[in-house]
Amino acid sequence: MSRLTANFLLLLAAALWGGAFVAQAQGAAYLDAGWFTGLRFILAFLAVLPLGIAEARRAGSAFAGLGGVVPLAGVFAISTLLQQWALALTSVTHAGFLTGLYVIFVPLLEVGIFRRAPHPLIWLAALLALAGTWFLGGGFDSLSRGDLLVILSALGFAVQILLMQHVARGTGRPVAAALGQSMACVVLGCAVGGIGGLPRWHDIMGCLPQLLYGGILSGGVAFLLQAICQRHTGATDTAVILMAESLFAALFAALLLHERLSGRGVLGCALLFSALVLAQIGPMLMPRRLTPEHDAL
Repeated sequence: MSRLTANFLLLLAAALWGGAFVAQAQGAAYLDAGWFTGLRFILAFLAVLPLGIAEARRAGSAFAGLGGVVPLAGVFAISTLLQQWALALTSVTHAGFLTGLYVIFVPLLEVGIFRRAPHPLIWLAALLALAGTWFLGGGFDSLSRGDLLVILSALGFAVQILLMQHVARGTGRPVAAALGQSMACVVLGCAVGGIGGLPRWHDIMGCLPQLLYGGILSGGVAFLLQAICQRHTGATDTAVILMAESLFAALFAALLLHERLSGRGVLGCALLFSALVLAQIGPMLMPRRLTPEHDAL
């Protein structure tokens, strides 16, 4: 596969993830957050299962070394459920850009957990993200409950990224980890949804296209594209292209849901996207010097 082809397919993955925000928002009109999450990830699990079986055969065991998947899957399921709940309370555009805050949260969490000082540009990116959030919400006191839930879910996704890095490096079983995450979403989602009773068949069929899209395309195909294409393109290309997810979310929201932003909202989205680009690309383009001795060389 050529680098150009890989980059195009990564852009397709970003588009699929951006469209998932619309599917989730539309699905919220039929099913509560629990049932939509649970049913969606049943489909995602089945979509990725063939890859998991092949991976397990290569590893020689289905469950060896996967104890770390339990906390990873739990955090992912909680964050996904919060995001789905939020999409019933805020716009797709807000959710798409605010979810991207995990890019800022990851290096900041590393400061507290691993005592790793982030690149100086991360602090500038955090300030830009703070300003963007302020403009997007019309002031922090005007952020909706849905916006706050999205920010909380983004923090959870940041924790999930750190845990995934540990699990993937320690086990070499990324597909098994993905399957574990999907199963956790099924269990948690159906358990939460079951508190209010079983969903009506009419409601399930009413949002079946959204479930199929969110499960098979977003949870299955997009994951497969990312896993394949990152072997054929650079890290910088990958980071820039996948951040287009938030832009695709806004585009699909405008085309399909007729969402519109005020001038302040557009400025907020621009500042947030600038913060995401700076946090991902800045440290790659401007690596910091390690020691005074190294500087002198």
